[in-house]
Order: sequence, then C-alpha cells, then structure tokens
Amino acid sequence: MCLTAITLNNMFGNTDGMNYIAKPDSSHTDDKNSANNEISVDIHLASTPLRTPHASDNKYSRGVLGVITGSNDYPGAAVLSTSAAIHANIGMVRYSGPLRAQNLVLQASPEVVASEQLNGKIDAITVGCGIPDESHCNDETALSQRKYIASILAKYSNENDNKNENAETQLNNNLPPICVDAGALDLLPKQVYEKVVLTPHAGELSSLFTRYDLEVSAQQISSNPTHYAQKAADLTGATVLVKGATTAVASPSKLHSPIYIAQYAPSWLATAGSGDVLAGILGALLAQHEKDNENDNNNDNANNKNYALIAASAAVIHGVCAVFASRSSGGNNYTQLVQDIVKSKRALTLEHPIVASDIINALPHVLGILINIK
Repeated sequence: MCLTAITLNNMFGNTDGMNYIAKPDSSHTDDKNSANNEISVDIHLASTPLRTPHASDNKYSRGVLGVITGSNDYPGAAVLSTSAAIHANIGMVRYSGPLRAQNLVLQASPEVVASEQLNGKIDAITVGCGIPDESHCNDETALSQRKYIASILAKYSNENDNKNENAETQLNNNLPPICVDAGALDLLPKQVYEKVVLTPHAGELSSLFTRYDLEVSAQQISSNPTHYAQKAADLTGATVLVKGATTAVASPSKLHSPIYIAQYAPSWLATAGSGDVLAGILGALLAQHEKDNENDNNNDNANNKNYALIAASAAVIHGVCAVFASRSSGGNNYTQLVQDIVKSKRALTLEHPIVASDIINALPHVLGILINIK
C-alpha cells in the first residue's frame, strides 16, 4: 500500500462513530498468492490481542515480559526492546543482559527490573536483538548470553521421536510464548512448538534455511514473503513473521490457519533499531494475551492460541506508530495529530524521516486508539 497517496479521511474511515485505518489496497498483492488463505490485518483486528486493564489488576496480572537482548557491542538493542515493551500495555519487564546494557536500560527506563538472568514469574520472553550470531561472537560475555538463550530455547524443542503425547502437551502448555529475533535465530532447535515466534528479515531467513539444507536467497524471499513464511513455519514448527515492506506471518500448515498480512509500514521504518522495537512490542502482546488467557474460562477458543495473529498485530501496531511518528510535529502532539487526521480532507504525505525511538514515543497514543476501539 502506498501511504503517501492516501488521504486523511481514507486513513481513518468512520464506522459507528469510531475511526479505523483503512485496509490495504489488495491490488498490490501478488496474483499467485491471492488464492491463498490470507487475511490482511487492519487496525481493528490488530486491537484484539490488547488486554484492557481491570480495577483488580496489579503489575503481575497485566503481564510480565522477560527480555534477553543487547550485548556489550550493541547495548542499544536492549534499550529499544525494553523501552518498547514497557510502553506496550503490560505491567512489568524483566531484563537480562551484560552490566553495560543493564545500566543503559535502567537509565532509559528505571521501571525495568534488571539482572544477570531472568528471575520470577514470566508470561512471555523476547530474545536475540543485538546479540551476535555464532559467526560474530567474539567475547566471553556474548558467548555466555548465547549459551543462556540456547538453554531456554532447548525447552521448546519438539524433536523427540518417542513422544508421550500427554507429556508433550503438558510441557508445551507450561512454557511461555517466546519471540526469537536476530542473533538468537541460529540457536533454534530444528523443530519447535508454534508458541515460538520467529521474526527474521529476508537475509536472516535465508540463513535459517541453510540449516535445513535449502538455498533460498534474500531476494527470493522478499519477492514472495507469504510463500517463504509458510515454508519456514512448516520446516521449524514455529510461527514465522517475515519482516519487510509487506510483513507476512504464517503458522505450521497442520494448524490450518490463514497467513496474516500486515502492510501498514512507511518506508521510513527502514532504520536501525526498528526491528528491536518490534520485538519488544511483540513480546508485550504475547505476555498480556497469555495473562488474559489465564483468566479466560474458555481456553478451548482457537483465538487463544493464535500466535500468528498476535505477531501480525504487533507488526501493524509497529507500522501505524511509524506513520504517526513520521507525520508528527516537533512537539510530538499526537492528540492534535489524531484530530487533524480525522477532520482534514487534504492529501497527506509523509513529513520526515524517523528513528526507532520515535516509534516508541508514538506507541502509547496508538495503543490508546486501539484499546478504545476494542
């Protein structure tokens, strides 16, 4: 979808007095993919994983996310992923990382509970942002981080040929969902559960395919993200979100789930750290949705385990935040921006470049809109 061409009224269409971002133009969908079972996620559908706080809530009941990101070489990834998470409608973020990253995280977000390893109750986990992969791991601290993440991911392995189905189901139910990004992707067991959500871009997915003896270029993946998202989900057993101009999210075929398409993303999102922000948002959505399910008496509802929809919702929220950030004034008055969008009929062009922190600044305002349209 070309965001520079839409009008302000088209961006928010009136429905029962509320305003929604219009669905992407299906004319940009590849014809050979259009016959697939695909769903374009609009802002209304993206609001479904968000949990509305209750009067009886406390910081634990609103959802707790554990974050293992950042390194001595890339501590900014820790700051961005934790900052995004604490602004994404959960009660608490626990952070594990090297001391340098811990200090920077606490300086930016004193609300975060930082330690060398994750402790206490956790409803979801985000790992990998800013952590070097095997070929770039050059110091003991990073090696220790990778070993720690590998020990966590090993619990999600679904490779045992002599499975006790009841024991496997119980194990899967007891594990929190986990978002696996960037440098943690090469630590993934060959087969995992669908509550493992992978978030590669095309280059990272190309590298992941080589572990399964497949040669697929990043260019091939970018040209057909829905096909390769589904292929990766079937190979790994995970839920797979392929980041790009069109973000596609697929579940393993055995689940008979649609492929979700998130197309709300200006080109300004191609900036350092934006993927770290997405991983933080996605982890927070997983945590609050998991916590909401604990209090849901209807745990057989298929939507309760729809990790692909949660991941696609995170991508939509991430993209809409970038839209808001790129159109904001220097004062970042998002309330006024929303009012202008609703009232004006003028064509809107993207105003200015953004950095990853701008996406985080817009996040509470975008979530406020989504929560109020649930």
